[in-house]
Amino acid sequence: MTNNPATRISDFQALEMLQQMPTAELMARADAIRRARHGDQTFYVHSHNLNPTNRCVVKCRLCSFWRAEGDADAYTTSLEEARKNLEKAQGWNLTDLHIVGGMVPELDLEYYEKLFSFAREMLPGVLLQGMTAVEIHWIAGNAGLSVHATLERLMAAGFGSVSGGGAEIFAPEIRRQIAADKIDADTWLDVHRTAHQLGLPTNATMLFGHIENDEQIIDHLSRLRKLQDETGGFQAAIPLPFQANGKALGVQYGPSGDRQVRVAAITRIYLDNFPHVRMLVNYMDRKLLGVLTHSGVDDIGGTSLDERVAKAAGAPQSQKFFSADEMEAFLSNHGWKPVLTNSAYQALGTRQEAQGTSERWKTILEKAEAGERISAEEAETLYVEAPFQELGRAADARRRQMVPGDIATYVVDKNLNTTNVCTTGCKFCAFYTDPGSSRGYALTPEQVVEKVKKAAEAGATQILIQGGLNPELDLEYYETCLSGIRDNIDIWIHSLSPTEIEFLAQKAGISIRDCIQRLKDAGLQSLPGGGAEILVDEVRERISPEKTRSQTWLDVMETANELGLKTTATMVYGFGETIAQRVEHLMKIRDLQDRTGGFTAFIPWSFSPSHTELDCPRVQNGTDYLRLVAIARLVLDNISHLQAGWVTEGTDVAQLALGFGADDFGGVLMTEEVVSATGLDHGVDEEQVIHLIREAGWVPAQRTTQYEHLSIHRVEEMCANRPASRRLRVIPTRG
Repeated sequence: MTNNPATRISDFQALEMLQQMPTAELMARADAIRRARHGDQTFYVHSHNLNPTNRCVVKCRLCSFWRAEGDADAYTTSLEEARKNLEKAQGWNLTDLHIVGGMVPELDLEYYEKLFSFAREMLPGVLLQGMTAVEIHWIAGNAGLSVHATLERLMAAGFGSVSGGGAEIFAPEIRRQIAADKIDADTWLDVHRTAHQLGLPTNATMLFGHIENDEQIIDHLSRLRKLQDETGGFQAAIPLPFQANGKALGVQYGPSGDRQVRVAAITRIYLDNFPHVRMLVNYMDRKLLGVLTHSGVDDIGGTSLDERVAKAAGAPQSQKFFSADEMEAFLSNHGWKPVLTNSAYQALGTRQEAQGTSERWKTILEKAEAGERISAEEAETLYVEAPFQELGRAADARRRQMVPGDIATYVVDKNLNTTNVCTTGCKFCAFYTDPGSSRGYALTPEQVVEKVKKAAEAGATQILIQGGLNPELDLEYYETCLSGIRDNIDIWIHSLSPTEIEFLAQKAGISIRDCIQRLKDAGLQSLPGGGAEILVDEVRERISPEKTRSQTWLDVMETANELGLKTTATMVYGFGETIAQRVEHLMKIRDLQDRTGGFTAFIPWSFSPSHTELDCPRVQNGTDYLRLVAIARLVLDNISHLQAGWVTEGTDVAQLALGFGADDFGGVLMTEEVVSATGLDHGVDEEQVIHLIREAGWVPAQRTTQYEHLSIHRVEEMCANRPASRRLRVIPTRG
């Protein structure tokens, strides 16, 4: 633990890092500190929440949980009701019981003493914690006692740790706006100081992503660091992302993935005297949570069973964990050693020396970052050995070389699936149905044209037409669809994958070249890269034995390029293929691009196994995705554009990809059916895409299919904590 003023970073340096340092570099520095302290250990708790009431005299503007007396959904839990609540938790093998709620006169000190007393009897060995500084101060005042005396009585009843809630942002001008009747920062800190003097461990939170600015974030962390220097009683710092879905404060967007990663990382770097940094799983997307564990976070919170406060704020309940086994599997999937603990980290060692690793990757990374071509063997070494944050830093530098300037793009498009009937029967597909199925459908050419017309009227500039390999739909059908669009609608036709073109050519008894020429004559303007999956036949034979072989996919693309059509290249990974096979895919794309120069962009996706026939040994996570994006940018030195995949990865991780080599956010899809059939349902609108790109430090621009800019969304002055680009003077790493 470091608290030497001569070696720690200053407030000014912390602010500069938060505002200017590239995201991957910030993550790498935080991750190095986290690994030096905890090695590959990542902590979690198995907790049950008891929120005694949602009525509250304070009525903070930031809170979506509190209700006024008389509201239909207002409640107050009696001691008998609380006892019944805890009876159901007796067999759950909990580590923590977290008690926090609103403040009303009837829930006084005596109420909590009785609650803790029977909770201690009913749940022996479970840490009884919660009770924010705000609640403790309020209860003490109502009882006419000091905070010191109140805490002594609660501890005697079994209370074991103070939660970090109620801190929000310490800046008085912010507290006046979001929680005018709440205790001020000095009082909050005094409650924790008193707890530390009594030997009661506490945590510290910071609610960010609402109306605060970066200076106020650093000020908040500075005050926590000063108190920790004095007492050493804080166990964990917990940055809490504000949940805009709860509608409190009228904030439209909560903090994006990039923002959450940056705040977590600077918390770890700046709070050099805090043992742990915790992010709470019940506040965020799981893929983002995984990335955060590589950004300085060594604790992911817990199961938080029956939690109501974050839920009321709009936190995504679909992402919650419901068992310790589930949390352990999640951490193991990210390469961590799961450590079940409690919120006081009792009886656990918290230091493990980091393992030494090979240094071969450093020379290769320097070569790739400089723009020199790397071999398949070198790419595999990078993929396996280099820290993914270092890959991201180098990929970001290469992206700036290949796509100069401060712009990140998106396209307004529509995906239109002509049919879900398919004879191929790919094991990884949740969209298709067999011929003759009652679920099957096929649009008429008139329906296709009408749908495209409506999309164009709504602002779409690109239409992507794809569908299953339906024996009832032949080349003439698609020629009719394409010419109907071409003759009646001003929209770019970016449609039909190589797999579909092979199928149509075979059905018509003509060559691939003749088939593409006829489609081009009918109005086709470019080809999407669908159907590539992994361009290694050993993999394709396992996941889609009836589908286009890898060489045919490449031949179709080469022929299309020769006929003057631009194309895109894709990869769907996560089928259980090896790293060498992923690299082989990239090399085949790069080799073809050397010959034709026809690929405008590369687009990677992770496989989503839900509702499919394919079992995978390991589901891909957010760090896997960012690693692949970075590797693709470094290997594909002849393809300018790399697209982030929010459809499969979610908006938070896709936004982070803009700092790992991607320069394009993809399409603002008006409809999407294929990926959504797996159960993934991430959705965005144009306003949100603009916001996410800007939050990541780039200038958003709507583009055409061929990457020409239609509109650039610059602002005259970006606010101080949302810089247009992140270019940082060198700041030395501190312990």
